[in-house]
Amino acid sequence: MITNATSLEEHVAGLVLARGNSSELPRKNIRILNGIPLLAWALRPMKDYKRFDSLWVATDDNDIAEVASNWGASIFWRSPSTSQDRATSVEAVQEFLSYHPEVTVVALVQCTSPCIHPNYLKNAHEMIINSCFDSVFSVTRQRKLRWSEVFEGGNTKALNFDPAKRPRRQDWPGELVESGHFYFVRRYLVMSGMLQGRRCGYVELPAELCIEIDSEFDWMMAEHQVKFFGYYGDYGTS
Repeated sequence: MITNATSLEEHVAGLVLARGNSSELPRKNIRILNGIPLLAWALRPMKDYKRFDSLWVATDDNDIAEVASNWGASIFWRSPSTSQDRATSVEAVQEFLSYHPEVTVVALVQCTSPCIHPNYLKNAHEMIINSCFDSVFSVTRQRKLRWSEVFEGGNTKALNFDPAKRPRRQDWPGELVESGHFYFVRRYLVMSGMLQGRRCGYVELPAELCIEIDSEFDWMMAEHQVKFFGYYGDYGTS
């Protein structure tokens, strides 16, 4: 489905990877999260942004394909080799690109981080197209003091601060960590095996939008999170 042409030179494809199998949460991609399928929490802001030249869900599952179509996405059928547990996201995106030579930039959006808003997609898109970044991904800021893991006979050590000068939270900028929401990346980087590289930038998201669903506990937390911080539509009307 073509939604909007970015330019004559660029084709930015919005892509969600959604396998039928999930070892931790079976069928999680179409499981209902606060009223709509988990997959829809990614597709609604992607569709409302209206700047992707095409919008895709890559899947191996008929039920997921039906949900994706109902929410405005085209379907790319993944092969068995890229649908197994051991397959990486890079391999799945490479397969998609091999069938779509027109695509110059992939915006890989992960529905397991369901609080996605169009304005953050806009920021990343503009960095790729207008500011000539090769890759842009989402991050959030954490202010956590980290310590090394202890093995037998060893002792732990501070990793990101000096215990003799323990920082106050309000005086410390913290660290940037991947939030898991999205990765915008140029074609050549994906085909070389990377989602991040060369001129690399980031879009920072607030902590209240950041969770990655990998367990039942995460799901329960996400139910409350999307209720208050999820995207419900009307992008650009306020």
